[in-house]
This record gives sequence, structure tokens and C-alpha cells, in this order.
Amino acid sequence: MAKKALCITIPKTVSWETYKQELAKVADGNYVMNYKVPTFPKEVKPGDRCYLVHNGFIKGWMTIFDIVDRDAFKCTTTGRNWAGGIYVQRTGKFHPLNPEVPMKGFMGYHYIDEID
Repeated sequence: MAKKALCITIPKTVSWETYKQELAKVADGNYVMNYKVPTFPKEVKPGDRCYLVHNGFIKGWMTIFDIVDRDAFKCTTTGRNWAGGIYVQRTGKFHPLNPEVPMKGFMGYHYIDEID
């Protein structure tokens, strides 16, 4: 039986080149990336995988650091202000998929089986 993982979509309005800068900032595990979700994902936990969809493809995965209800904050990379709410926090190395797997973008999150 395959292990469940979380899957989120990075908006097309965010260039992959810009997003890779954020991925590089958290690669050493000293920072986290936050992704706002509407509800607490119940089928995954810290340590599980979170796959990233961008522009019609699953690009790869990161490790879930935590899932938290947090106050509003300002992104230290983009300077964007984010409202308080439920966030999936990811950190560490980005694991690219080769080949990337086609998937249409979506709002919120989905559960998928881990991809090796």
C-alpha cells in the first residue's frame, strides 16, 4: 500500500525561477516555507512528503516540517504580507522529479500516493 502525501499548487503567476530562490533559502533546514490551506490536512503529518504542482506538472517534493495555525506574517524572501491561518510548513532539500508528472493545478490541497 502506497504512503499518502500532500500535494499543493504553486500559482502560475509565480515564476519557477523565483520560486527556486525560495527553495534554495530553506534547503539547509534553517528556514521554513509556508503554504496557506483552508483546513488542517488530517492524512499527513510532519516528516511526510509535500509535492509541488506548477504550470501543469508535479515538479518534486519537500518534507513537511509542521502544520500550524499561525498569526499574520511577512515573507522574508518576497516581502509579501500573509494573513493568519492554517499553513503547511516545509523545509529542507527540494527533491525534483525526473521526469515531472503531469497534473492540473488546483486550489487548496490534495492527497496523492508517494511518487518514487
